[in-house]
Amino acid sequence: MPTILDRPQRAGLSWRIYGATASQAGSNQSLSNGYAWSICPTIAECLYTSQDRNLVSSARFNTDASKGALPAFSVVTPGGPTFPNSCHNAFSITACDNWVGELVKSAEDGPDWSSTAIFITFDDFGGFYDSVPPPVNPDGTQEGPRVPLIIVSPYARPGYTDTTQASFASILAFTEHDFGLAPLSANDATTYRFNNAFNYSRAPLHPARVVTRPLPTWARHIHLTKGMLDDPS
Repeated sequence: MPTILDRPQRAGLSWRIYGATASQAGSNQSLSNGYAWSICPTIAECLYTSQDRNLVSSARFNTDASKGALPAFSVVTPGGPTFPNSCHNAFSITACDNWVGELVKSAEDGPDWSSTAIFITFDDFGGFYDSVPPPVNPDGTQEGPRVPLIIVSPYARPGYTDTTQASFASILAFTEHDFGLAPLSANDATTYRFNNAFNYSRAPLHPARVVTRPLPTWARHIHLTKGMLDDPS
């Protein structure tokens, strides 16, 4: 089955996955440091062919962005040294926020900013329920609960909330439309591709201000089972 990685490659466009490489996964290549989140390990073509050279450490993204060496299409996932920044339970949300901010700032400060669109989203729901029943995809598969998505781009509509129904396939559709690539399935062929979230006729926006917050100096967290706040002070 073709993937979104095949489309730009066959069109002569560059792509790269910034995540955890096989060498960073340890002897069992487990999920313990985010290797399985890197997408490539779950796709045989990507893992066992020359495509695997496009899987690099997530720690490399900032350097590539600052040098203007980003590919046409990038996927960034926490892994290897950035695994603790994944926003998962047992990890610091502040550290996750700071890491995402660093990624965005590197892209904003780099020479490719004027032609960049960043989609920040999550692969897990993270809540207890969703009040809106998930719809069904065009191919008949069931969608899941909603997840947040943030768009950062010099052509994103400032202060705009796009309420049009979208899915992960919408990011694929945006990518395909942007580069003139063929769709992969009925889902990305017919889904909404964030048309309303961008305004290409206006002057490009200046980079958004990114703030780095200090990590807590002591363990301060909520015990869900105890219903109380831990504060060693």
